[in-house]
Parts: sequence; C-alpha cells; structure tokens
Amino acid sequence: MNTEKRKFTPKEKSVIACGLIFILCVGVYVYKTYIYTAPEPVNSNEPLIVEKKNNSSQTTKEAEEEEALRAEDEQEDTAELVFARFLESYPTFDANKPTEHIEKVKNMLEPGFYQTLLTEQQNMTTVPQYQTTVVESIENMSDKPAENDAVYWKADVTTVNKDKDGKPLSKIQTQYVATMKQVEGKWQIIDLMQQGKGAKLYE
Repeated sequence: MNTEKRKFTPKEKSVIACGLIFILCVGVYVYKTYIYTAPEPVNSNEPLIVEKKNNSSQTTKEAEEEEALRAEDEQEDTAELVFARFLESYPTFDANKPTEHIEKVKNMLEPGFYQTLLTEQQNMTTVPQYQTTVVESIENMSDKPAENDAVYWKADVTTVNKDKDGKPLSKIQTQYVATMKQVEGKWQIIDLMQQGKGAKLYE
C-alpha cells in the first residue's frame, strides 16, 4: 500500500519561515548583547612602528649607556662644590658628638689628613664653653692655582656658638683656606688653614 508524504500548505510554510526568522533574530540579539565584545578603537593619529627585536634591544642598550654617562657627568663634583659642602659641615660642632663634624666630611678629605684632624680633635682637652656651633653664612669664595696641580680655595665663614638651651653666645668670622687636589679623579682637601677675622659676644 503506497502512502504519500504529507505536503505543507502555503500557510504552514509561512508560519515555519516566520518561526525560523524569529529564532535567528533572537540568536543574533543574544550574541551581540551578551557574548560579543567590540574591540577598542585604535587612535589613527598614532604612527604604527614595527621594529625588529635585535634593533630594538640594541637601541635600548645604547640609550641606557648614554643615560649612565650623562648621570655620571652630572654627579662629577667640582672642587668648588666639594669645598662648599665641606664648609657647611666642618665648622659646626656639637659637644655631645665632638668628632661628628669631621666624620661628616670624611669623603672630602685625603685619608691621611682626615686621620690627622680626627686625632687632633680626640686629643683636645679644652672643654668649650658652648654646646653647639652652627654655620650662619659662607661668603667670598674664591680660588687660585697652587703647586703640583693643586688649587687653593678660600672663603669667609660666620658661625654662631650657642649654649645648651640654643641661646646665641658669640658670633665668629673665620677665613678657611683649603688646599685641594684630585685624588683618583675626585677632589679632596689635603690641607687646611684657619684664620680668625672677628668675634662678637652676644649680650
């Protein structure tokens, strides 16, 4: 007995087609809304640079070397800078730490001269009448050539002596003359002379 397959009527075909279109639209909506992530826009004004890895690493290395050399040049101290920093610390004094002002300038002094100053301070038996000494001003810095590639640097330094309560007791102006020389590429003080130029007592 032959049976024929049932054929869809035009109306049924329309319903099925509408159903498929609906399902497709829902799928696209779900994908666009919950699944798909749009890529971030690229700034078209920025140039696209493609470099080989070898060239890139070589350029970076050269840049680092140049930066290191530049930093080294900037950190290289002149005799004037060393002398100025020396005068900010050496003329100071604290009775509770009588050698601190020398220890602070250790790297600015020739090792033998540093040891001489330290020993002299440690052997001092005179007890000062003041508690601290601070630098008030540094003026008239100048230099002139000395023998054997050395340089003389001099300046007038005004210091104030204070008691334990911080009250000023006296003001003293002293001329410092340092003999400086480059030791292994660094400026160091190899000798020092001090001459008092004036003193004033506070009342």
